[in-house]
Amino acid sequence: MMPLDGIKVLDLTSVLAGPLCTMMLGDAGAEVIKVEPPGGDPSRRMGPPFWGGEGTEFLALNRNKRSIALNLKDPDDRTTFLRLCESADVLVENYRTGVPDRLGISYRDVSAVNERLVYCSISGFGRTGPRRDEAAYDAIMQAFVGMMASTGTPGSEPVRAGLSVCDIGAAMYANQAILLALMARQATGRGQYVEASLFESQVAWLLYRAVGYFATGVSPAGKYGAGAPHVVPYDAYPTADGYIIVGALNDGLFVKMMRTIGLPELSEDKRFATNPERVAHRAELTELLRSRFASLPTAEWVEVLRSGGIPHSPVNTVEDVLNDPQTLARDMIATVPHPVIGELKVPGIPIKFSETPGSIRLPPPLLDEHRNEILGEIYAQAADNPGQDA
Repeated sequence: MMPLDGIKVLDLTSVLAGPLCTMMLGDAGAEVIKVEPPGGDPSRRMGPPFWGGEGTEFLALNRNKRSIALNLKDPDDRTTFLRLCESADVLVENYRTGVPDRLGISYRDVSAVNERLVYCSISGFGRTGPRRDEAAYDAIMQAFVGMMASTGTPGSEPVRAGLSVCDIGAAMYANQAILLALMARQATGRGQYVEASLFESQVAWLLYRAVGYFATGVSPAGKYGAGAPHVVPYDAYPTADGYIIVGALNDGLFVKMMRTIGLPELSEDKRFATNPERVAHRAELTELLRSRFASLPTAEWVEVLRSGGIPHSPVNTVEDVLNDPQTLARDMIATVPHPVIGELKVPGIPIKFSETPGSIRLPPPLLDEHRNEILGEIYAQAADNPGQDA
C-alpha cells in the first residue's frame, strides 16, 4: 500500500513546477496520466544534455506517469479529455491565465462533470491581481522577488541561484495544496479549486528577511556571498586546496569552534563575544578565519571539524554528492528500466514512510506511449456505466 493508492491525477503541465508536483503525487502511489499537446512537453527537447533522445529535464520530472497526446483545441480530443475527468481525483495545469477558459477545461467546466475533482492551477503570479497575465520563468521570478539582489558576492552583478528554486518551491506548495484538498474532500465529498504560484512561494520564503524589513523599515542589506547577514561566522572559507563552509549559530558553538580550529583566544575577544558583536566586526573576524583555514587542505579540516562536532561541509560538486556514501545509504539514487535508455538513473524519493512507502514504478513515458490503454480504460468505464455515451 502507498499513501495515494487509488488516486487518479491528470497532468496537463509542462517543463518544471507542474511536472515535479505531479511526479511527487505519482511517487506516493497516485496514477498519473500526462496529457501532452501533439508536440509533447517542451522539456523533451530542452538540452543539452539529452539521454536516449529526451532532454534530461524531462527525464528528471516525469517518472511514474503514462502519456497520451491530445489536442485540446480539437472538439473530439476535448471530449476525450472530459471523459478522463469523470473518473479523476486531481487535475493539475500550468497554462497562462485565461487559457483553460478558452479551451473549455476550466474548473467550472471540469467540476460540472466531476464535483469531487481537485483542480490545481500553478502559475507565475497567481490567477488574480495586476500581474496575473504576465509570463514568469524561474530566473524572471528570482529577479522579481529580490533573490538576485541578495545572491552573489559584494559588488557582483545579479546572480541567479544555480537551481530553479522558484519552480521547485511552487511545486512543493501545489503538492501540499492538493493533499490538503483531498483531505478536506473526505469531510465534504466535494473537490475544490486550489492555486500555487512561483511568486507567492517566494514571498513566503522571504520569512525572516520580510519580518526584518517590517521591524526596521530598512531593506535587507545586499550580498554576502556564501555568508549570512545576521549570523557570523556562517560562511565559506578558502582552504589550501579548495573551500569549506562552517557555521556557528550561537555563542557557545562559537567558543567550541574557536577551540577546535586552534584559535581559542578569539572566543575571549570582546569584539566577538556575542553574535551581534561578531556581525558588527564581520570584516575583522572573517580575515582571521580566512587566514586560519587557508593553512590546511579541505580534507584535513573536515576531520578536525568533524571530531570537534562543528557544523561544516566541503563545497562539493554535483558529482561529489551523487557519489557520497550518505546519498547511497539513504536510497537517493534510483534505477528504473526505460524502453530506449535501458537503465535510467534518477534521484530517489526524498521522504520516507515506515508503513506506506512510495515507489518508482514507471520510467518517464515516451510521447503518447499509453494512448491505447488509456482510451481502452475510457471505453471500459463506459461499458460499466451504460447510461453514459461511449
